[in-house]
Amino acid sequence: MLPFLNGLAFGLIFIFSIGPAFFLLIQTSIEQGFNKAAYVALGISISDILYVVMIMKGITTLLEAPNVRFIVGVIGIVLLIAFGVYSLFKPPRLHSKAEQHIPNSRIKSFVKGFVFNFFNPSTVIFWLSLVSIVQLNFGYSGNQKLLFFSGVLTIILSTDITKSFLAEKLKRFLTLRAVSLLNKLVGVILIGFGLALISQLV
Repeated sequence: MLPFLNGLAFGLIFIFSIGPAFFLLIQTSIEQGFNKAAYVALGISISDILYVVMIMKGITTLLEAPNVRFIVGVIGIVLLIAFGVYSLFKPPRLHSKAEQHIPNSRIKSFVKGFVFNFFNPSTVIFWLSLVSIVQLNFGYSGNQKLLFFSGVLTIILSTDITKSFLAEKLKRFLTLRAVSLLNKLVGVILIGFGLALISQLV
C-alpha cells in the first residue's frame, strides 16, 4: 500500500501543472459544461494509463526509432496547431444543459481528450522521465510500480475533474465576449505549444 500512497503524494506535485491539456479542459468546461469536460479528462487519463502500460511492457522503445518518433511528433504538432487555429476562429458559445446528455457528444469529448493527449509528444517524455525517477529513487518493480502509478494517475484524474468543475462555476460570470477572448487566448497558447514542439522535433 505504501507505493500507492507515495504515488498519491508524488501526484500532488502536478496539481498546478499547466500544459495543452489544461487549456483544453478549461475551454471545454466553460463552453460545453462540466459533463463534457469530465469525459475529456477521462480520455486524457485513459491515454496516460495506456502510456504507463506501454512503458512498463517496454513497448515505448519503438519510439526510440527516429522515423516513428518523427511521425508521432508531426501528428502531435498538427493536432496542437489545428486545435489552436480552430479556437482562434470559432464563434463563442455557452452550453445548454440538454447538450450534456447526448451520448454521441460524450463519446466525441472522450475521443478528443484521448487523441489530444496521446499524440502530444511531451506526454510520452513525461511518463518516460517519471518511470526513470521511480526506478532510480524508489527501486520499485512489478506490482509496486503498478501501485505507484495508480496513485499518480488517480491524483491527475481527480485534479483534471476538479479543474473542470471549478471552470464551469466561473462560467456564470462570463459573457460571450469574454468566452471569445478566452478562445483566442487558448488558440494562441496551443499554437505556441505546437511551434515549440517543432523546434524540439528539429
